[in-house]
Amino acid sequence: MKVIYDVYPAKALVTPQKREFDSYEFSTMTLTTEIRDSRLVNDVRVVITEHTVLIAADSSSGPMLIFQEKYNPEDIVLDKDKRKISRIRTVSGKSIVFTKDEASCGCGGRLRSWNPYRTVYSSKDPVE
Repeated sequence: MKVIYDVYPAKALVTPQKREFDSYEFSTMTLTTEIRDSRLVNDVRVVITEHTVLIAADSSSGPMLIFQEKYNPEDIVLDKDKRKISRIRTVSGKSIVFTKDEASCGCGGRLRSWNPYRTVYSSKDPVE
């Protein structure tokens, strides 16, 4: 598993799967886009490997993997400097919009030293 993108601290909007793919909607989504049943998470770490997107959050027992799914390579838009919006769509049809959280420094968070290679087994991909 090779990490190709890693941003911490981050904030992310995860939307539910959609039956119809709307490329315009996907390309214009932001963290404030209102989509029914979507979830905004703050102070997370977003890691993208060659095939999988992982989102981890800090919990009372340490870093916890809260999202893991395979993504479509043609449905990924990554911002090189991590300051603007990045987008990714999973194989199951969920869209994720994320960016570096400039309001948080991530100081004292255990996610900074989190190693996705050790804990990737803690969440099952629903597509498999």
